[in-house]
Amino acid sequence: MSTRPTVRRRPTARRRPAVRRALTGCTVAVVTALAVTVTAPAASAADVETAREQVAQLGRDVEAAAAEYAQVEARLTSQRERAAAAEARASSQARLVSDMEAEAALAVETYKRGSVDPGLSLLASGGLDVLTSTSTLTLLTERRSLSLNDVREAQTELDRRRGQEKEQLAEVEALTTDLAERRADIEARLQGAQDLLAAAEAEEQARLAAEGARAQEQASRDARSNEDAAAVPSPAPGGSGRFIRPLQGAVRSPFGWRIHPVYGERRLHKGEDIPSPCGTPVMAAGDGTVVSATWDGSYGNIITVDHGDGTSTAYAHLEGFAVTSGPVSQGEVIAYVGTTGLSTGCHTHFEVREDGEPVDPRGYL
Repeated sequence: MSTRPTVRRRPTARRRPAVRRALTGCTVAVVTALAVTVTAPAASAADVETAREQVAQLGRDVEAAAAEYAQVEARLTSQRERAAAAEARASSQARLVSDMEAEAALAVETYKRGSVDPGLSLLASGGLDVLTSTSTLTLLTERRSLSLNDVREAQTELDRRRGQEKEQLAEVEALTTDLAERRADIEARLQGAQDLLAAAEAEEQARLAAEGARAQEQASRDARSNEDAAAVPSPAPGGSGRFIRPLQGAVRSPFGWRIHPVYGERRLHKGEDIPSPCGTPVMAAGDGTVVSATWDGSYGNIITVDHGDGTSTAYAHLEGFAVTSGPVSQGEVIAYVGTTGLSTGCHTHFEVREDGEPVDPRGYL
């Protein structure tokens, strides 16, 4: 049989504070950790790692509380057994006292009626005629009282011990209840911390995924820029020099027939595409007047400048406009590179039109 923890017998007023201190000793660290538990989704990998460490510590504290609770439950079981045994002994002793009192009363009553009590024969040894002695009743009463008093004293002691065992049982039961409540509170707080950590980890994963996507996109842009830098700029044979290109950079897709990058079919490309990071200023190719700055389907944001003599230029897929109407000078910023409309990346689609019909811009550059 396993050894049960011993419950020390001390006054209740002094033992309860000690019990409370012993109980709370293992949970001080828990409360402290909970005070700094994750309160918002983590904004960085370091914050998420800190939250994980806090949740791990709370888990260890819950395990410690569970172990202490098991010990207290064992004490409670032992104390209940001790209390039950004390109750049984006290009850048995009480029945013995009652039986002896009844027996004594019966013996005295029997003697008074003149009958012979078997107990009197014990006093008749040595040739004494105790059956007719005037002191017989006194001797009998004293002998039975002496035995009964011993039993009553034992009963008093058993009652005292029974009271002590009940008091100790009540304390251990209170301790068990208190610890169970504290353990439940820690577990609830741990669950809350785990939920917050899960949200923080989800946000961190989303952030990392977004950063990865941005990095991949930037890498693609850098690769295209490197290709453009290595490419030989398109020649402009016979160019009049009337216009300038709206921004620096090599032409990726010139005017002419090509396989459309989105539709995958052969179509006439009505201008030339000049790649550049989104937000790069776009300049007017020549002096003129802005006649429109609007959204136009696959062109996205597009601005049109009339240069007179039926000639105009158009700038498409823009991020935004610097001007929306009125006169502009050659080289003046009129818009910003974007990727609006039917576009596969940041660039400006530049068109030159004669009487509204697109022509090869190289003839004017």
